Amino acid sequence: MRISEIKVKNFRLLKNTSIQLEEDLSLILGKNNCGKTSLLIILDKFLNDSPFSFDDFNSSFRDELKSYLELEDSPNASDEPFPFLGISLKLFIEYDESDDLSNIGDKVIMDLDPENKVIVLGFEYRLLEGEFLNLKNDYNAMNNQREAESNQPEDILSFIKNNFRSYFTILKKSILYDNEIETENDSVYTDLLKEKINIGNIVNFKWINARRNVSNKDKERSLSTQSAKIYKRMEDEDINRTVIDKFKEALTETDKKLEGIYGEIFNEIIEDVRKFGGTNQDQSSIRITSTLQHKELLEDNTTVVYGSGDSGVELPENYNGLGYMNLISMIFEIKIILHEFQKSKDSNPADINLLFIEEPEVHTHPQMQRIFIKNIKSLLGEGISVRNGEGRKLQTLISTHSAHIVAESDFEDIKYFRKEDNEVNSKSLKDLEAIYCEQKNNYKFLKQYLTLHRSDLFFADKVIFIEGDTERILLPAMMKKIDFEDELNGRATSLPLLSQNISIIEVGAYSHIFEEFIDFVGIKSLIITDIDSYKIVFDLDKDDNKKLNSDGTEKTKEMACRVSDGTESSNYSLKYFLGEDIGFDSLTKLPLIERTLIKNSVENVWEINEKGHVLLQYQSAEKNKENNLYHARSFEDSFFHINKEFIKKHTFNEEKVFTGSLNFPSLTQKKMKAFAKDEIDSYEMAEGVGKKPAFAMEILLNSKTEEIDICYIKTKQERTLSHEYSNWEIPKYIKEGLQWLKED
Repeated sequence: MRISEIKVKNFRLLKNTSIQLEEDLSLILGKNNCGKTSLLIILDKFLNDSPFSFDDFNSSFRDELKSYLELEDSPNASDEPFPFLGISLKLFIEYDESDDLSNIGDKVIMDLDPENKVIVLGFEYRLLEGEFLNLKNDYNAMNNQREAESNQPEDILSFIKNNFRSYFTILKKSILYDNEIETENDSVYTDLLKEKINIGNIVNFKWINARRNVSNKDKERSLSTQSAKIYKRMEDEDINRTVIDKFKEALTETDKKLEGIYGEIFNEIIEDVRKFGGTNQDQSSIRITSTLQHKELLEDNTTVVYGSGDSGVELPENYNGLGYMNLISMIFEIKIILHEFQKSKDSNPADINLLFIEEPEVHTHPQMQRIFIKNIKSLLGEGISVRNGEGRKLQTLISTHSAHIVAESDFEDIKYFRKEDNEVNSKSLKDLEAIYCEQKNNYKFLKQYLTLHRSDLFFADKVIFIEGDTERILLPAMMKKIDFEDELNGRATSLPLLSQNISIIEVGAYSHIFEEFIDFVGIKSLIITDIDSYKIVFDLDKDDNKKLNSDGTEKTKEMACRVSDGTESSNYSLKYFLGEDIGFDSLTKLPLIERTLIKNSVENVWEINEKGHVLLQYQSAEKNKENNLYHARSFEDSFFHINKEFIKKHTFNEEKVFTGSLNFPSLTQKKMKAFAKDEIDSYEMAEGVGKKPAFAMEILLNSKTEEIDICYIKTKQERTLSHEYSNWEIPKYIKEGLQWLKED
């Protein structure tokens, strides 16, 4: 028996959210404030009867409730059903013939069809029709009284905030699941509160908070306290009976020995007390005995220590770093919870035992995070034993912001939470396999690449897909230049690029492989690629004679060339996103607005949309400082064109002495000299780049920093800014893309 799906309505950011759960472990990912903790809290509120607050109501629901209360008539005045007004949680539970169905017997199972093995537990915190009218009448009466007293009327939401507990009601139901249409039927249900069904026997929910009580202060002994809790649960459940009996026997023997010692220590005071016995000294005869209690002894007189290698030195728990203490504390806490799930020795665990671990990475370094997720499945996989010895599984949810935990996890376990328009949607990454059904190799590559190399993408607000190492090395410098220029020119209207949560991913010319994933997660994406122009030429042999095909026709081949000579692009991603039928001439002139795209899910194609979340950027025609207009083919071609003066200054010094081999050793020196003398263009110069990563590093090493004094107009405050990388320019296509990405 397991929970297969959770549906939440009107709870904080979870306005109308559905989460598919795995049988053992579900890993919940997403950026900050996207509803991960809200899922934990609503489970706790309904399953552990924690109280609700006004802030738990989704903001859209508050507006909806206000609009209903401001109507003159009832919301169902036109014979419509009274609307649902409140918060709801639905747990979809699957079972099979091997499960013990005693707790979900005829009261909970709504359909006796043997093919229907799904029950739906519904939890509601809602405003029923009668209480809705009471709330409305009470609010009006209160405001009439305030008006009579010449006071300002109270806002209706303010009134609800102060009084909602008097009107909202908790409901717990078993709802009919319609097997034919595979959804629940809310109109057919059993009231579990009226039937006095103990839901705790069906689902037992526990959680480990991210704010764990670990400390390495001298007086703190949180691990020792946890060890005492583990013992108490073991004793209550009659686990390791033989060992526990030995412990108690040892305490009894110790009590006897201590009593004799206490008699010697306190003999003088005992005799003094006996002398004041009056007519009968035995009435004031006292004895000090030892009464060691095993529970208190563990809690107050044990210390968790850790060893230091083979030296035999043992150190107290507070000498550990917070990372190790957090890891040990989590293991202790999990063991405590496993014992709590097991209940007492006289009762079985619940049918479903659900554990939520929030952000296990707190205080821990990457290696420890990897170790945790590698071993957590085996620890939780031990399950929970029952009296008949069969055992029950533990279903676990883990929320995390750790890319290292994701890298060691199963791709299919991931549930991605995405916030959009002030509400949260949940998606299971295993659904991508069906989306990539005709491109199984692409899905396999994506799955391996994301989990092994770029797990940080799951937590990014924005992403840049780039060709390779050159762009990867230079992009941070380019971002810094744009941030500086925006501040210098008073355009700093949004958060600096380097302060934004942006993930950079190298994909070569294969960004199209990620297109389904980009659409799936809906993240703002900048694709920086090359136009890769080519032309068709005759294929010649070593004597420059034309080669022939088997049918006698002349053989041709594609040859890379300048954009001005090109007829096509060999970059498949460009055609994939912009359409197979786009002509090369159109490609070279396409404005930014026509490269801003959004996915049409019906037609399964990318379409132009000025509000799209994907921008495709490649080289475009631009003028350099010498006013020469040129369209480059690659990044290097573009960089040499726009930064010709920069390269010249690092080729020959002021005395006309060649310095290129010192400043740019990765470049072909002969071509570098020719480029500086205007004997070759940037296209030929780009062919002289030896190792591209080395060339990128050399650009940074030869960069110059200038100090610029500016005065802010509004505040009239003067400030000196350091303009790093001031002696070279960013190619236009990259600069435009980064400026687009920078804006919210």
